Amino acid sequence: MAVAVAVLFVCLTVSAGAVVGQQTQRDFTRGEPDISVYAPDADVTPGSDTRIDIQLQNSGDLDTGSRSEEVLAARAVSVAADGEGPLDVRTGRTAVGTIADGSLATTPFQVVVPEGTEPGTYELDVKVRYSYVEQTSSVSGQQRETETERHTVDIRVVSEPRFAITDVDTDVQPGTSGDADVTIENVGSERANATRVTLRGSGGVTLGTGEARSFVGDLAPDESVTVTVEAAVAEGVATGAKPIEATVDYTNTDGAEAQSDPVVGHLDPLSEQSFDIEGLEETLSVGYAGNITGTLRNEGPRPVSDGVLVIEPASDSLFVEEGRYALPELDSGEAAEFAFPTEVSGQALAGPRQVRFSVEYANEGESTVTAGPISERVVVDERRGEFSVTAENATVEAGGSSDLVVTITNERPETLSNIDARLYANSPLSTSSDEAFISELEPGESGELRFSLSAAGGAMAKTYPVELDFQYDNRRGESTLSDTYQQAVSVEEPETTDEGPPVVPIAVGVVAVLVVGAGLWWRRRN
Repeated sequence: MAVAVAVLFVCLTVSAGAVVGQQTQRDFTRGEPDISVYAPDADVTPGSDTRIDIQLQNSGDLDTGSRSEEVLAARAVSVAADGEGPLDVRTGRTAVGTIADGSLATTPFQVVVPEGTEPGTYELDVKVRYSYVEQTSSVSGQQRETETERHTVDIRVVSEPRFAITDVDTDVQPGTSGDADVTIENVGSERANATRVTLRGSGGVTLGTGEARSFVGDLAPDESVTVTVEAAVAEGVATGAKPIEATVDYTNTDGAEAQSDPVVGHLDPLSEQSFDIEGLEETLSVGYAGNITGTLRNEGPRPVSDGVLVIEPASDSLFVEEGRYALPELDSGEAAEFAFPTEVSGQALAGPRQVRFSVEYANEGESTVTAGPISERVVVDERRGEFSVTAENATVEAGGSSDLVVTITNERPETLSNIDARLYANSPLSTSSDEAFISELEPGESGELRFSLSAAGGAMAKTYPVELDFQYDNRRGESTLSDTYQQAVSVEEPETTDEGPPVVPIAVGVVAVLVVGAGLWWRRRN
């Protein structure tokens, strides 16, 4: 029995050892990545700054085992490149990450080819660094390795046309349109035939109807051509150069159609047109017409023709007769005076008001451009009379009459015409000539009015009022009745003398009595 047990134990031990050995052999895996490097699109031209895509492909080698995904993956891959000869690689070492077996990774490098580089094939020296698991098993674990490989890829410097925008000339401003002259130069080493240029704008600049096309013919190396296109700059665009892009289609010397990569130039609009209001003055008062005057200066940068100054009161109490004032042609820095006749509502309150000015003018694109608004402040004065009224020696004797001479002065800022004056007098004063007329008074001008005035015989000596009003025409030909004005008139006692009794009348009376008495005596006697 003991022997049988011993034999069974030996058999089981041998069998278990064999199983463990087989499991260990199956769990052990060994291999390594295999990196290949390509540059599928590697044509560059002299004078270019080109992106070259470097491709890394991993085709791993598995020696033994089944855990290939662990030993064939290239981990922490990084790439660096150096150029041969004149080629200048501007991109430093680049991290790529993990490249699994059978996978492809791409990393870009910027390669500068100096102007004048001879056409031909040049090499890029590519250094690939990565880590990997060389072997792995459940018994011994993982064994890691680091690898650095050197590869080369060919870069072809080819002879072909190449283009640049060398100049853009325009005087277009924000909010305007006009011509832009764009100069295209063939900076390559080969002739371009049947050349067609397509231009596009950005940053608020529109060329043509979104793009502008122009046929420019053949362009030899170093030859340039200027195309004129319609350019529009959006209103409110900030100053500074705005990018424009050109794409050139051409036929090369082999007769094949080709298209250039987009090339970028810059269109620099003029600064926005600017105007300034100087010396703004107003003669405005409640209920009357006045003027808003001043000087408009063109601050540039361009001259302005067919300009109109537009005024817009920000208050409903101001009424501008004609809100558009035609301007003369103004060079940059020149100024022109303006005047806007303005009426103030009789219901308005005195005080400041805001008015806005804007300038409309024509640009080269035959469209109308508006600059502004420019906000300014004017002041409306309290209501005041049309006339000031004075009278010297305004006196009349009780029981007598005299001429009342009244001087009126036009206090309005406009010429008044057909001034018809009326005088109103109440007892004890009266007038037999209550009308007077002045044909015209300019602002600040005075004129005299003459009336006949009488005082009743029993009038008390003191000051009495008379009233005057005026009907007149303003500058628009509108007839207006003024407020009523009062003028003080002094009534004086009649003059008397202290020379004794009236001798002549008394003597005449005495003689008459004597004659009558003598007549009566003679009749009685006879």
